[in-house]
Amino acid sequence: MTRLRVQPFDEKRIRISGIPPVLAFMLRELPEILELRDSPDAQTRLFPNPTAEDEKANDEWREVTGPELRHLFVSAGETVARDLTALTADEAAPQEHQVTFPVEHVNAWMSALNQARLILAAVHEIGDKDMNRTDFDPTSSRDVAALRIHLLGYLLHLFVELDNADEPENPV
Repeated sequence: MTRLRVQPFDEKRIRISGIPPVLAFMLRELPEILELRDSPDAQTRLFPNPTAEDEKANDEWREVTGPELRHLFVSAGETVARDLTALTADEAAPQEHQVTFPVEHVNAWMSALNQARLILAAVHEIGDKDMNRTDFDPTSSRDVAALRIHLLGYLLHLFVELDNADEPENPV
């Protein structure tokens, strides 16, 4: 059973704790995965066309928004890469890892995790069918990529829960 948690450490910092070794390994590889963002398949996944019919509008959208989106994606990845230098074994539970970073970095973490999931899916040509399989072949790069997508997705889910914890339960 995993004890993975994303929670406030204090007023200015967030801590991810209970990170199992396999996820710690994946997090350390996150910057390398994000570097694949410029591959053609990843570009298609990260920057989908806004329309199915209007190629002129699609070209204009890519020209206007593409460079700024790429800058935001790169910036998020750089922030997370810096934060990951603090990923260490947990003294209380040496088989687990933890990382603490400024609360202002939460959006960068959410962006980088989502980018990595999209990039892995694009590079390994993983679709819904692959994500819903229940068998696993550890020698298959596609199966390992699908596992990474699931684990990074679970971590992203924990960030979303943290982000939603500040919202009122019964919004008006």
